[in-house]
Amino acid sequence: MALLNNLKETPLFREMTPRLFMVFSFMSTGAINFGFDNGWWSCVLPLNQFIAYYGPPGATALPSSWQSAGSGTGNAGLVIGCCIAGAIGRRIGRRWSIVLLVAIALVGMIVQNAIQSFWAVMAGRMINSISMGIEANVVPTFMAELSPPAIRGSLVNFYQWWQVVGVLLSTATVYGCSKAYTDQWAFRVVMLAQCFIPLILLFFVYFLPESPRWLLSKRRRNDALQSLRFIRHGSGATESNLNAELDLIMLSIEEQETNHNATSYADCFRGSNGRRTFIAAGCQVLQQLQGNSFASSYSVLYLKQLGISDTLQANTARIGCAVAGAAVAFVAADSLGRRPLMLGCAVVMWAGMWTSSGLSSFWPGAITDAPAQGALAAILVWTAASTLGWGSCTWMVTTEIPTSQLREKTVGISTALSFTVVLLVSFINPFVQSEPGNLQQRVGFVYGSFSILAIIFVYFLVPEMRGRSLEELDELFQAGIPARRFRQAKAQGIGAQITMIQDRTQPSSGIKVVESEELGDGDHGGIPSAK
Repeated sequence: MALLNNLKETPLFREMTPRLFMVFSFMSTGAINFGFDNGWWSCVLPLNQFIAYYGPPGATALPSSWQSAGSGTGNAGLVIGCCIAGAIGRRIGRRWSIVLLVAIALVGMIVQNAIQSFWAVMAGRMINSISMGIEANVVPTFMAELSPPAIRGSLVNFYQWWQVVGVLLSTATVYGCSKAYTDQWAFRVVMLAQCFIPLILLFFVYFLPESPRWLLSKRRRNDALQSLRFIRHGSGATESNLNAELDLIMLSIEEQETNHNATSYADCFRGSNGRRTFIAAGCQVLQQLQGNSFASSYSVLYLKQLGISDTLQANTARIGCAVAGAAVAFVAADSLGRRPLMLGCAVVMWAGMWTSSGLSSFWPGAITDAPAQGALAAILVWTAASTLGWGSCTWMVTTEIPTSQLREKTVGISTALSFTVVLLVSFINPFVQSEPGNLQQRVGFVYGSFSILAIIFVYFLVPEMRGRSLEELDELFQAGIPARRFRQAKAQGIGAQITMIQDRTQPSSGIKVVESEELGDGDHGGIPSAK
C-alpha cells in the first residue's frame, strides 16, 4: 500500500491523464516504421533465402559492396528527409507534416515490394527513409511542444519506445518466417507487413491536436487555445490557467522575435544558439558512433562473428533488452534526469562493447561455448544501456535544447549530422568488419572507444533540463549558465512563470493569475505575474 501511495505522488502518475497517454501513444506510432525498417534489413542480410533470391548467382553471402549500398541508400534518404523537415514543419505544421510523410512512406514501400530486384528494394527503402527523416524531426519536436515539463522526458520517450518495438516486431517476424519458409516468403512477409504501419499513423493523426506553440507562432491564438484545451483535458487546469499559459508563451515568442530575431540557419551557430546546436548535434552523433548505427544494420553479422549459433534468436533477445531499456526510461528520464542516465549508460556501453569483443577475440577457446555466451551477455547489457541512456535521452535533449524560433532548424541540423554518420558507418563498416579490414568481432573495440568520448562530452557540455518549460530553458541558455550549474540555476523571467503554470505538481504560490476582467481583455485571459 505504501508503494502504491508513493507511486501516486510521482509526477508521472499525477500528470499522465488518459488523454495525454492516448495522444502521445498514437502520435509516436510512426516510429514503428523507423525501427521496423532497420530491424528487417539487419535480419535479412545474412538470411540464405534473401541471398539466394536477390544476391549474385551462386553467392553464399552478399558482397561487402552490396551490403554497403543496401544500408547506405536507406541512410542517405534519412539525411534528405532531415534536410527538408524543418522547412516543411515550419510551413505546414506538425499534423500535416505527418500526413505528408505517410504518403512518402507508402510510395517507398510499394516500390520495394512491387519490383522484384535488389536495387528496387534499395530505391524503395531510400524513399521510405526520406519519410523517416522527416518524422525524426517533426514528431519528437511535436511531442516536446505538447508535453508538461514535469513528465516531458517520459512522453518524448514514447518515440524511442515505439522504435524499439518496431525493431522487435520485424526481428520476430523474420525469425518466425525463416523457420517456416524456405523460399522468398521467409523475408517477403515482413516487407509486406511494413505497409500497414503508415496507414495506422494516418488514421490516428485525424485525432491529434496541432502544436499550440506552432499555432501561436502563426498568430492563431483561438486555435492554440482549442488545442491546449484538448491536450490538458483531465489535468485540472482551469480556463484561466490555459489562457495564462498561452499569453506567456506568446510573450516569450514576441520577446524572442524582438530581442533576438533568430530565423536563419546561420543563427543556429551564433551565440547561445551555437552552443545549443553543438550539444544537440553532439548527442545525436555520439549516439551513432557508440554503436547504434552499427547495431541497426550489422548486429546479426556481429553476433555470428561472436560465435552465436542461432543469430536470429540472439538478436531477438537483444531487441528485447532494448525494449526493457526504453521501458525503464519512462520513469528514469524524469526522476533521475537526462544527464546522469547518459553518463552512467555511456560507462556501461564502453564496458559492454569492449567485453564482448575482448572475450570473443582473446579468451581461450575464442568464439566457442562459454566465451561466446559471455560475449552475448555483454552485448545484451550494452543494448539495454544504449536504449536507456542514449536512444531515449538523445531525443529528449535534441528537442528540449533549441530556442523556439530555431527549433525546427536546430533539430534538423542535429539529425542530419546524425544520419550522415549513420550513412558513413553503413558504407564503411562492411569494409572494416569484413573484407578487406577483416576486424570481424574486434570491430566492437572501435565503437566502444567512442563511449569514452561520450562520457567527457556529457560531463562538460550537456546540462540537466528536466522539469523546466522550454521557455525557461531558453532563458538559462541565454544567460550562459554552465552545464554543471544548470540544475541549480534559478530563472526569473517569463519562462519560469510558464514552468510554474504548466507544472501542477508544484505549488503555485509564486504566481498570481490576473483574471481577464482585471485586464479588460476577454480574449487573452489572465497573464501571471510575480507576487
